[in-house]
Amino acid sequence: MSTIINAASPGISNKIKSFLSLMRKYDVVKTTKHSDSYLFDNLEYISDGDMDKYPVIDNQEYMNQDMWRLKVYEEDIEHINEYKTIDLLYEKTPQYFIDKYLSIISKLNINPTICKYVDEFTKDWNNMVGVHVRSWYCSKKVFHSNKIFDEQIDKLSENEKFFFCSDNFDVQKYFEDRYGDRVVTYERQMFNDPRLAESGHHDDIQLTTDAFIELLILSKCATIIGTYASSFDELAWWMGGCKSKVIIPTPINCDKELEDFNNLIYIKK
Repeated sequence: MSTIINAASPGISNKIKSFLSLMRKYDVVKTTKHSDSYLFDNLEYISDGDMDKYPVIDNQEYMNQDMWRLKVYEEDIEHINEYKTIDLLYEKTPQYFIDKYLSIISKLNINPTICKYVDEFTKDWNNMVGVHVRSWYCSKKVFHSNKIFDEQIDKLSENEKFFFCSDNFDVQKYFEDRYGDRVVTYERQMFNDPRLAESGHHDDIQLTTDAFIELLILSKCATIIGTYASSFDELAWWMGGCKSKVIIPTPINCDKELEDFNNLIYIKK
């Protein structure tokens, strides 16, 4: 039985993407984070001696192997068309990969307490719109603009409620002040701190669980108005069975940064 250890510490969405890619190749995927094994019953926390016994994906290997992607392996290449990669393609993702990765997602044993909470939170929803605004704490902060989300929200019916989530409390307050009780939120602890803004870069079970619950709630939305370049929206789309309509407003006043990011993500054959 093949086993590998994922010891990398990316944000929660890219981390789960790396687990999905590894689960395609290994029978057992272990983790060095208690928060991972709390979210998913079938991700085993390492035992004594495991780090010397099995191959390890550490932070360096994570970057070297592009484990932030949903991997396109050698046997997959014939099923891909325009690009060598499938990240952030949403509805343009070839059906072969949708079938392949949804099958892997179905094997994630999500903590039943989390599933029960999310189901209860969303039980009365009917065609709910979800809005995710990431403000970024890195070079991609140039992509952030509340205005481009206002333009999308203002297209909704005047009194239509929408689910809202963000990595930034000030951003959330802006939309709550602007749209009042139309805004539906999951009240998780939030930090305007680059080390804690996106749960997953640490091993705090509560912070990671809160972020994952928010992601699962977003996955229940019929339409996702998401942030350009964000894997949080991408993973929500996948976790929702690739069914949600996705609208990604294009950032403004950052043409060079957009071009650079597109060249990184969308690698043509």
